[in-house]
This record gives sequence, C-alpha cells and structure tokens, in this order.
Amino acid sequence: MLPFVEELVRRLRMDGSAVDVRYGGNRSVQIRLGAPRVDHDVTLWTREPDLEAAVTALGEDCRDVLWPDHTVESAGFNLLLVHLDEVIATCGTTAPLRITAAGLQWPE
Repeated sequence: MLPFVEELVRRLRMDGSAVDVRYGGNRSVQIRLGAPRVDHDVTLWTREPDLEAAVTALGEDCRDVLWPDHTVESAGFNLLLVHLDEVIATCGTTAPLRITAAGLQWPE
C-alpha cells in the first residue's frame, strides 16, 4: 500500500479529471492526468518515500500560515497541488514532471 500516492491520486481525481496510474518497482508510480489548460496529458513520476518527504516538508513550512486548521500532510498536499497547477499553467509539460523529496521539480 502506498498511502501518499493514493491520497495524491484521490485529490487529482476530485475535479473529475481523468487520471491513469501505473505502479512500478521500488514503490514508484507514474500518473497521467488530463489537464484542461493544455492540449496533452501531463505525466507525474514519483516514489512513495519521496512523495511522503515532500508533502511533509511542504506542510511543515506552510501549515501554520496558510492552512492552520489542517494536518501537516493535508497542508503539504494542498501546496503541492498549487505548485502543480502553477507548473501546468506556466511551463512546458510535455516531459514528465517529477516529485522528489524536495518537492515538485519545475521544468527548465
């Protein structure tokens, strides 16, 4: 079971977007999602331990200021999805986006 991956997928599906999940080795996952602002699917790649580290770090940094009534994990997911929306709106997303322990890696 990959609880952080499952929560990310659940949140990505909340707006009705099509989300395809492919599990790989070493607790990795590739997630393809339909993004309404671009003419192609967006692909995310991460590993459960990296996603957990990123969500926790983001949540610890922002929870008290942005979402004080949320858990650290909930706030971290909220901010991660804000970052994802920003990347989709402002950057090229034809190559897979990676979520590392440091967070969402913005394309160059």
